[in-house]
Amino acid sequence: MTKKNFGMFKLIVAIFPKGKVKTILPVIKEAGIFGATVLSGKGLCAKEGARVLGLRIGPLREILLLVTLEANRKKLVKLLEEHGRLKEPGKGIIFVMDICEVIG
Repeated sequence: MTKKNFGMFKLIVAIFPKGKVKTILPVIKEAGIFGATVLSGKGLCAKEGARVLGLRIGPLREILLLVTLEANRKKLVKLLEEHGRLKEPGKGIIFVMDICEVIG
């Protein structure tokens, strides 16, 4: 097993309405990213939360997890934002987290 340096990797988490990820995967493959994990989930947000966050969260969601190098982060976030139409209400959300350790 290989242990990598802190700060080198980022975890991009993108949450989309069910069915949207199948249109986004070819786009990230074209960008040279070939590894991703897709999970199914359900969203829940009280009316108060929806007002504060400005999100209308539907019951069925797909969660796309991408571990990537810091150098690819901006490109991937931009692709996901554009092709996921995330500036439109209720289309999803993206967030990026630092990965402090990767083994394997």
